[in-house]
Amino acid sequence: MTEIILVEGVSDVQLISYFLQNVYGWKHENDNKLGVTPIDDHEHIESLSKGENQLILCGVGGNGKFAGFVKEYRINDMIILQDIDSLMVVTDRDEDSDARIGRAINHSFKNLSMKAGQWVNNKISDSFGQPKSVHTYLLIIPVNEKGALERVIINALKDIPEEAALIWSVIPFIDSLKDRIAPELNKINKANKATVGTFFSIRNPQNAMRSFGAFISKIDWSKSESLKELFLPFMYLGEEKPTP
Repeated sequence: MTEIILVEGVSDVQLISYFLQNVYGWKHENDNKLGVTPIDDHEHIESLSKGENQLILCGVGGNGKFAGFVKEYRINDMIILQDIDSLMVVTDRDEDSDARIGRAINHSFKNLSMKAGQWVNNKISDSFGQPKSVHTYLLIIPVNEKGALERVIINALKDIPEEAALIWSVIPFIDSLKDRIAPELNKINKANKATVGTFFSIRNPQNAMRSFGAFISKIDWSKSESLKELFLPFMYLGEEKPTP
């Protein structure tokens, strides 16, 4: 069984890969059977395996880059030609509705449809005209509030006993800067980015000037109940998918 997850950027890849390996038992691999490799420095591809199953986790290079990635890597052709069991898209909510995000994502795919928060069994034909099923899932994060990956991280840190005190101290500090010192922090995503950046700079000051990936392994994300709930659809990767 081969499955694909498309996410926005490298931070999404790193967090989801950590979670899949430490919670659901997937293992890192050096390559994948589809031969998918990054074309430029903005993309990030990671291959995972679990028994006979393979998962390809693709960072498409940022928000709004899904359509370009699908076209560039010929994902629509790959779905027809290759033995792919499922395709999942994980994208930030920002300030958009489920319906608007769903329309934008579905516009990229020719033979597949996706619904937010639900596995869909798409009945299509392979290159020989034989019927096949490809399951899809659209995961919009966070689920019930505005924001992006940073809001998910903040919520997760609040759940983890060892990290809660620091994140709850950083939040009011960032809030205190909004009125006069840094009014740009009144924008939700910028405030969340500042909160996460400040948290990790204090939590691991020796790595303060490094990328987010340097901090991933420093936190036991498996202790976060909100992250477990958000990433619950991942439990079906490599398994039979539920039908609505």
